[in-house]
Amino acid sequence: MELLDREGECAAVDALLTQARAGRSGALVLRGDPGIGKSSLLRWAVERAGDVLVLQARGFESESEIAFAGLADLLRPVLGHLGALPAPQSAALAGALAVGPPVRADRFTVCAATLSLLAAAAEAQPLLVLVDDAHWLDSSSLEAVLFAARRLGAEGVVVLLATRDPAPPGLAASGLPEVVLRGLARAAARELGRRSGTTLAPDVFDRLYDATAGNPLGLLEIPALLGEEPDAVVPAVPLPPGAHLERALRRQVDRLPGETRAALLVAAAGDDADLGLVAAALARRGLDLGALSPAEERRVVRVHGDRVLFRHPLLRGVVYHDAPVGERAAAHRALAAALAERGDGAQAADLRAWHLATAAVGYDEEAAAALEQAGTRAYRRGGYATAAHASERAAGLSPPGPDRGRRLLKAAKWWQLAGRVRRAGRLLAAALPDVADDPVRRAEVQHLRGFVQMWRQAPPPAQVLLQAEAERVVHLDPGRAALMHADAAVPCFMTGDVVQATAAARRAHDLAVGVGGTPLLVATVVLAVAEATSGHRHRARALLLEADEALRAARPLVRAQEVVLAAMAWGWLEEPERARALVDRLLREARAAGALGVLPYALALVGDLDFRTGRWDSAYACAEESVRLADETRQANSYGLFFLARMEAVLGLERACTEHVERALDVADRYGIGCMPTYTGSALGLLHLGAGRTAQAVEELRRVRALADAQGLAEAAVVPYVPDLVEALARAGDRDGARAELGAAERVAGGDGERGAWLAGALARCRGLLDAGAGAEAHFAEALAHHERAGSPFDRARSLLCQGERRRRARQRAEARAVLGEALGLFEALGARPWAERARTELAATGLVPAAPGTGALGLLTPQELQIALAVSAGASNQEAAAALFLSRKTVEHHLSAVYRKTGVASRRGLGAWLARQQG
Repeated sequence: MELLDREGECAAVDALLTQARAGRSGALVLRGDPGIGKSSLLRWAVERAGDVLVLQARGFESESEIAFAGLADLLRPVLGHLGALPAPQSAALAGALAVGPPVRADRFTVCAATLSLLAAAAEAQPLLVLVDDAHWLDSSSLEAVLFAARRLGAEGVVVLLATRDPAPPGLAASGLPEVVLRGLARAAARELGRRSGTTLAPDVFDRLYDATAGNPLGLLEIPALLGEEPDAVVPAVPLPPGAHLERALRRQVDRLPGETRAALLVAAAGDDADLGLVAAALARRGLDLGALSPAEERRVVRVHGDRVLFRHPLLRGVVYHDAPVGERAAAHRALAAALAERGDGAQAADLRAWHLATAAVGYDEEAAAALEQAGTRAYRRGGYATAAHASERAAGLSPPGPDRGRRLLKAAKWWQLAGRVRRAGRLLAAALPDVADDPVRRAEVQHLRGFVQMWRQAPPPAQVLLQAEAERVVHLDPGRAALMHADAAVPCFMTGDVVQATAAARRAHDLAVGVGGTPLLVATVVLAVAEATSGHRHRARALLLEADEALRAARPLVRAQEVVLAAMAWGWLEEPERARALVDRLLREARAAGALGVLPYALALVGDLDFRTGRWDSAYACAEESVRLADETRQANSYGLFFLARMEAVLGLERACTEHVERALDVADRYGIGCMPTYTGSALGLLHLGAGRTAQAVEELRRVRALADAQGLAEAAVVPYVPDLVEALARAGDRDGARAELGAAERVAGGDGERGAWLAGALARCRGLLDAGAGAEAHFAEALAHHERAGSPFDRARSLLCQGERRRRARQRAEARAVLGEALGLFEALGARPWAERARTELAATGLVPAAPGTGALGLLTPQELQIALAVSAGASNQEAAAALFLSRKTVEHHLSAVYRKTGVASRRGLGAWLARQQG
């Protein structure tokens, strides 16, 4: 098969197939107008596949609301490999594809399972995965295919997706490479006409070419009509290609007998339905399959296998949209009745529901009930977007009242689970009149409205709404009221209003005490966070201990928000072991279940804990994976971006740090997270301080101080900027300003009289930095003792650096060398290059030329290589590491080979020892 004027496109596809045979994966989106040749290019790829296993699916408009319909078609040939997947992924995918019982899972578990299944199938031979008309693929299937396409690496899998131009939003934002197909060059268009047996006068051909812009379908279809009235078909004034194509195709249909057009309408309404279904529906219209014969003779449709196929989707569109609305409704009713008679499973029931809905005029309870049931089935299988759309359409077919309110609320919940929070908010507002007479149902609607508002609009109105509605229902449902007050604290945390957050959390806790159960657990954790940020460490610790047993007993994924909040608070209280005990369980379960909706936040928190305790290789790998997974699943993740930016600040990755700060602030601005400039400002201040730009550090950190004061943030460990500001002022020569800041910090630190080891050590370092007398050494000794207790090698190295600088300036060179050498070793082990350079400069000033810097794990390995190295050195097999990191075994092996090559070790045990050495 030769394609005219497609040399570049064919070469791109051929290169991907060659890579696949060599064990490398790739993806390509083919985008273009209808009739431009996308399907032809896919067929060419199939011919070129040779020994490559081909998996194919096509999006159908009639199935675009059937959850996982496209994925089922695509993966059916390789379902025998389901047993090779981790059990939670296998169960979720089997349930989604209706080859196993429904399993409720994280929205992205099926995405992870799709990747795993393709990787497992590619173990035997390379794969070519083709999806035509991807714009009609149901959203659940498209999400899974795109996730897999982005994360494929060394498996030997090629993914080709053909879509109309413009592509649907999910596909357009996928980040995959793409090729845009344009019309044929004039010479190629003439050759296409010659090969098709079409002879046109030169002037008519030129007009045809200009009118169609070289669209191959137009070039082939329109000449069939030129014999009658060429000027009418190809006018001198150019029109959009679609207008010419549709006019030509419409004439072909108009020539057919009336009963053939009626039969074609049923086939068009079924959208390439199977022959038995079309025959049964035609019988209900008083027709039989013979009515389609004239259309077959004119090549409008063809029977392929057991399906009735239109020669091109545009032909189907012409047949369907040219028919009167009443005739279209009758065709859909006939198909729905035929499906009801068939009664062969959930997919038939779902199709019937959508045919009934399409046929409905005005309110229709039968169609609404069928759609509601279809939505529930999709929800149970994890197809949240499909479920939401079904329930929303069911609500549209319902008269005002409780049924419509219930369906709107369901749709809003499911849109929220699908990540479409803005759409959920619109439906909740529409549901309010329908639930006005039911205060408990109204509270449920308003509770979800508050959640939506806090993430899609300015958070303060969400707080007001939640608290007001909680008080309306407090006597009818105190548990709901407690949960609403607890949730009202969240927008306060987001905006940085610690006082309001504490008030909301305390009201939630007061109500929840009389209820117990989940409301008490949620309220206790939220109040603990509020107390911790207010500097009341004793009260925060008591609350966390009160919630600890319930949190440990609960399934981490069920109580993921509370686990993250509690672990965060334990981290601020400098009890990392308790924090890790909680978050490690969550991380393990999220990885095992493929819960990609939870993982970015769990990973960000692990990265924060590892940063504070000096495990910077793990901290960087976790922060980078957090951001990457959030990007790939289109989740807002401003905190993950901040954690990554802070890591990059201390590693000296200036450009990456500032880029991630800007992204974090952009996300924060869109979602109303007003506290984020406090966090990102502290990262930028640390970046400038490490690089020796003290004036910029002072400016940035003073801004952070003002924000923290305005927010009522009294716990210095939440945003640890205070010691940096004191040091920056001292190094800038403003010692009076530094002493003032230190004094203020000493007075504020520990709102209930308790001060953590990290802060005590950092403040002692600041006192040593500012003490001009002999007492400085005592301050540094105190700082080092606290750092030892806190387990913070970065802070220890900073104190040693300050102590060494002080000794060198006092001409105590030998004493300075001892502590500066230790500081340099710690900085280099951590990968803190700017700080290591400062220590190196100080050592050189003592007359000792330090050895050239080495390259640690963070400088030698990519983030993904580092994550794999950490996993396998902890004892994971290649397959276990692949499952945990949502990669294929071959991709893990590929990266692991690079790790061994770069590090010069040849075993897992050797790799573990090498990583341990990098951490000193």
